[in-house]
Amino acid sequence: MGLMFSKNGGLQFTILPSNDVSGPLGLGDPASEELNSVELETIIPALMNDRLRVQECLEPWDKWTVCSQKYRRVASIFCHRVFFEALKCNKDHIADPEFFEEMKRLYLEMRSDYRRTGVEKRVVRTDT
Repeated sequence: MGLMFSKNGGLQFTILPSNDVSGPLGLGDPASEELNSVELETIIPALMNDRLRVQECLEPWDKWTVCSQKYRRVASIFCHRVFFEALKCNKDHIADPEFFEEMKRLYLEMRSDYRRTGVEKRVVRTDT
């Protein structure tokens, strides 16, 4: 019975696979430019959407926010044109490969800083 509960036979859980543990703090290589599928398919698009909402397409989204606050429950009837204008702005930027590369570089810089220092740079959604 002692073997079943001994510390030597227990499982070890880690955040990163053992082959990825490198860098000054064991968080990965800061100079690495490799991206996994989660980073490519969720994190970078989330950064893109944040940037679109607060910088690139700010005006159409602000118009939609004002309209939806004004009409509340019937906003889908009165504000659909404004909403589709905002979506068109988003689609135009998302289809742009240069915008994707810009967000990819931004993410790689943020990840490199985190791996180097261990301090996460916060991405705060603000409506300026």
